[in-house]
Amino acid sequence: DGPCHATGCPARMQDSTEEAIITVSSGDADLLRPSVLASRPKERQRDVRNQVARSGGKGKGHHRYSAAPMTVPNCWQSDEAYSGTAWLEIGAPVGKALAQLQVTLSLTPHCRVDSFTPEHVQLFIAEEGEAFGEIPIFESVQFWSLTFPGEPIILPARELLPPRTSRAKLCVKRAACGGRNVRLQCIKVLTKRLKRRREDEGRLADRLWSNKEFADIVVRCNDGGELKAHRAVLGIASPVFRCMLNSPMKEGALGEITLPCSENVVRSLLKHCYGLPYDANLSLEDELVLVEQAHAFELNSLCEDAAFSAIERLNEATVVQLVKGLRTFYKAGSLKEEWENLVRQVRASPDLCQAALLDS
Repeated sequence: DGPCHATGCPARMQDSTEEAIITVSSGDADLLRPSVLASRPKERQRDVRNQVARSGGKGKGHHRYSAAPMTVPNCWQSDEAYSGTAWLEIGAPVGKALAQLQVTLSLTPHCRVDSFTPEHVQLFIAEEGEAFGEIPIFESVQFWSLTFPGEPIILPARELLPPRTSRAKLCVKRAACGGRNVRLQCIKVLTKRLKRRREDEGRLADRLWSNKEFADIVVRCNDGGELKAHRAVLGIASPVFRCMLNSPMKEGALGEITLPCSENVVRSLLKHCYGLPYDANLSLEDELVLVEQAHAFELNSLCEDAAFSAIERLNEATVVQLVKGLRTFYKAGSLKEEWENLVRQVRASPDLCQAALLDS
């Protein structure tokens, strides 16, 4: 299951629609999968009378009533026995995490939404083994207006789902005057590789980090701090450390390494080498230095995690610092996803755009 390069599937994400676990409150869940939808003939014509159809456009459509029979597209339709909210739940395949959902609405033959189109939509998420939260991470009372007719609605719109999201629940309700049932044309499920929890695997690593009795390397910091470590651990974690420690220079001969950064940054770098999470109390400046050092020592996952964490601090005061701190890596071919995430957020906010232009 390699990376998906099709339209609407960003780099480093995979289209897992066919293998995702989809359950629904009613109706045929498999009709949400594009492969099943393509293999089935269109439903017979139905006499759909007094059907309300909104014209294309975002929130500016008018109502048109039609009593003529029309062909109903083959799609998923709820069939609630009570006047409640229909829902569909998506579970990520084993070893993957949900990254993004793309929902395509059912349209009439005239490319308009109709009275079966969801109006009020909420999205809830959960990690493996946990219950769904009480507060949705997304909610819209005019769901059909979020994109042009026929184009998928991306959830979430500006960011990816949290890194360890294993389940998502989409609650959908059509307009109050339209009745109970709702229709969706299909849904695309995009996933990313699920990162294992280092804290669950790091018992030995934690003991190694805490007990330096057999440490055989000293890492010196530019603020005067010193940290002890194990040569074998650093050499296994980073090919750059391995070359340094195998060289006849002082790093290899004397067991001393000097890094051009503060003790806080060095500690975070070394803890990652031990398979432990780095300190969460770093300043933005230190976190960007950590990105730089992780890149230099070819610790790719740390580089990505630190960049992602730094971008979470995006605001008008930090936008220039983040752009300057990360664009060098993007130009070098690294951190493409993180850079695109940063650019997407800046473009979506006039205040961030203005701050970036005025202060750069």
